[in-house]
Amino acid sequence: GALFGAEFYKMVNSALKPGGVTCSQGECMWLHLPLIKSMQVCCKEIFGSVDYAYTCIPTYPSGQIGFMVCGKEGGKEWAPPLRKPTPDQQAAFQYYSAEMHAAAFVLPEFARRELRP
Repeated sequence: GALFGAEFYKMVNSALKPGGVTCSQGECMWLHLPLIKSMQVCCKEIFGSVDYAYTCIPTYPSGQIGFMVCGKEGGKEWAPPLRKPTPDQQAAFQYYSAEMHAAAFVLPEFARRELRP
């Protein structure tokens, strides 16, 4: 589909400023691992940094949805948050935390072997 094709990602990359990042819907590793792998290969040809993360969401098939995160430049480390919420912000959040952010990049072994050999 167009959302997962090279032309889409090329347009996104050209729209990014230097240092820019993008995050797009990345499918479910339990159901679509081959599609995720092909998206990743495509994105690595276009962006300097690419990774896959996921979260649990009960309303999505298999209860999981992924994110394809891409950066214009190479060398990005996605797991550690660039900044942490203030204590007041964190108190208002129902889900997000710096630990949940980092954990989103820890993949089950079957997915890790495929996406980060």
